[in-house]
Amino acid sequence: MKKIIYISICLMVFFNSDSIFGGEQKYKILSIQHQNFSPYIRSLKGFKNGIIESGYKDKIDIIEYNAKGDLKALDIYIEKLKNSNDIDLIFSLGTQATKRVVKNIKKIPIVFTDLGTPEFSGIVTDWKTSNANFTGVETKNYVTIGINLLHELIQFESIGMIYLKGSPSHDGAIKQVTETAKTSGFDFIYKGFSLRDDQGKKYPKEIIRKNIKEALDYVVPKVDVFYVQVSKTFNINFDLFFENFKTNGIPSAGDPVYIKKGLVMGIGRNKEQFGKQCAEYAVKILNGTDPASLPMDVGKSFSISLNTEAATIVGYNPSIDILSAADDIYKEMDAKK
Repeated sequence: MKKIIYISICLMVFFNSDSIFGGEQKYKILSIQHQNFSPYIRSLKGFKNGIIESGYKDKIDIIEYNAKGDLKALDIYIEKLKNSNDIDLIFSLGTQATKRVVKNIKKIPIVFTDLGTPEFSGIVTDWKTSNANFTGVETKNYVTIGINLLHELIQFESIGMIYLKGSPSHDGAIKQVTETAKTSGFDFIYKGFSLRDDQGKKYPKEIIRKNIKEALDYVVPKVDVFYVQVSKTFNINFDLFFENFKTNGIPSAGDPVYIKKGLVMGIGRNKEQFGKQCAEYAVKILNGTDPASLPMDVGKSFSISLNTEAATIVGYNPSIDILSAADDIYKEMDAKK
């Protein structure tokens, strides 16, 4: 009788181990990014909302890691992840973090977003499959789509950009726009600069601002419209951009992250929606779907925004077509530019 009771208890422990160890199985998702940046905030917000809408809120814990601009710290953190058994999935935000996790993490599934030009960054070679442990939500040739849309709306003859040398997304965008300019028949004028010296040390703020101004002074007077790439550095120093646009009477376009700071036209991806799409992928993967079976070119939600005050200040009069095409219209700018 004692043996029967003992066996019964063992079977109960085996079949009800979930209740003994805290109920239903909980998954751990690591959100990882290399710096603070508003697009990442929107994507992560969308991801969390997507998890809630999927019904997995109580089954998933989301751990957040932010290197806050320290790439060495990011490398050390990712190195420690290689042998981790605690993380069930990685949600990677941005090119710098994603390049590192897909290169170094082979056992943990990865879902990414917020990549400027993943095809030029070496992350994506085939949009249908990674043939590996990662996938993501992005838009193929995102910058090209934005430039072509802008060309349809404004019919410019020349466009300008400045870029950060050594940034995978910025370097890739320059290549994209160079090819687009050839096929579409407009002139493309650009100038790049580095954020770091030859030893890899970041320049002081005043040097960075000087380099930005010199690049803008070279490009802006030569073009009909200026396109601003996504960059935390550009966002922090957007006052330099706006003053140059105002001085030269040039309309600007780019990611909507700058729209309240004085960008005339925002052409960008709906980052919260991208985050939700990433959450859908994450749930599928946690339920057994192979990441390599999920295509990456799935981010289709674009938006157009217009700042009419910024347009007035630089002397640009938006057409009826542009006004009607705008999803959002802003009539004022932030006090701090």
